[in-house]
Amino acid sequence: MKTTEKKLNMLEVLHQIESELPRLLEIDMNKYWHSLLVNYHPPMVERLWYDWNDFRICLHVIHACTTEEALFHTHPWPSAMRIVHGSYEMGIGYGVGETEPPIAAKVVLGPGCEYEMVEPDGWHYVRPLTKTTSTLMVTGKPWGRSSPKSDKPLGSLTDERKEEILNIFRQYYQVKE
Repeated sequence: MKTTEKKLNMLEVLHQIESELPRLLEIDMNKYWHSLLVNYHPPMVERLWYDWNDFRICLHVIHACTTEEALFHTHPWPSAMRIVHGSYEMGIGYGVGETEPPIAAKVVLGPGCEYEMVEPDGWHYVRPLTKTTSTLMVTGKPWGRSSPKSDKPLGSLTDERKEEILNIFRQYYQVKE
């Protein structure tokens, strides 16, 4: 990145989306919210996603795994996250290419915590410390960085499970039912 380029402030985007989220959580689930079961590597992630302007909103339920199992990875796009329910340990590293860098730091994050990842060569893993951890993730346009992908097609969630996940976020964002 050139020093004259302005880096996208993903935390500002997260906050802007959070102001819209109560309305977005009420729209037709089957028409606008898509789902994926990301189960090719621990931790397993149940994801609902919605395209919003130039961003993607992802609602995650991340299932517990061990530190050794947790996928240490890069993201192919800038992102910001908020933990809505539960907590997780996050390992953080930085390195170019496909070789895993050393873990430079570990942090434990709980409900209400937020962070952004805006460097293509930033790495992390998350390991829920509770049975599940729910997070809101907002992503920007891909920057061309490779990241782990599944060799097999990812599944989708049942309508019942999608509704359960939406309700986790409706409760957090105090959407009136």
